[in-house]
Amino acid sequence: MRYFTNHVSLKRQIAHNVKENSPPIKGDNPKKPSLLGNRTIKEYQTSYWQSFNELGIQGEKLWEANEEVIKADKALYMPNINARSLLKTNIDTTNLLRDNTTLLTVFFNRFGENQVKSFIEPFLAEFSKRSKIQLMQLNIETNILKSFILKLFIPNIRRITPQSLHKTYILLLRNDRFLCEALNIYNAYRGYVFVIDADCKIRWFAHGYATPKEIETMLKIIKDLDRHKK
Repeated sequence: MRYFTNHVSLKRQIAHNVKENSPPIKGDNPKKPSLLGNRTIKEYQTSYWQSFNELGIQGEKLWEANEEVIKADKALYMPNINARSLLKTNIDTTNLLRDNTTLLTVFFNRFGENQVKSFIEPFLAEFSKRSKIQLMQLNIETNILKSFILKLFIPNIRRITPQSLHKTYILLLRNDRFLCEALNIYNAYRGYVFVIDADCKIRWFAHGYATPKEIETMLKIIKDLDRHKK
């Protein structure tokens, strides 16, 4: 199926995972399981292999994103995330999202990071000088062992990331099942992107490597949302 209708997909992929979707509250961090919870390290390793095998079977891209923006009254709120930025401070993402038009990219490893870069590069080329249009990058590591390794690489991540993006580069070093279920981001080897409006609502989303049409759609939607911002 070439297109996945956003109005339907958000309900099918996201809404059924969240009983009540209300505006996110700063400081509101839904109950989180421990880094390992009831799972063992072996189970975590198994989940990574399952994701990798799924990628080999289904490919990096399951569908091409819709060309239409999700209407505001149909859109769901982006859950608040309390985590650490490259500025070495804990932040609530709701504070950063509110009153801005945001491209949020989500990735778990280099595979997903390379995929979301195909959206980031044209985004920055178009909007890097727009103060109310921002990029937010969410780097997630759910494996307790790999999270320790990632911490060692944070200085390098900080060095290669432009300083202007440090404030909105978020490191989530825990297994936040609520977030992954809410956004339907289950395969760690795919990258995901979400366009979020000034009211913290998800208005468009895509995954995998960007197609030319998806880039065109993304840029148009972001321009329109910024233009009609309250």
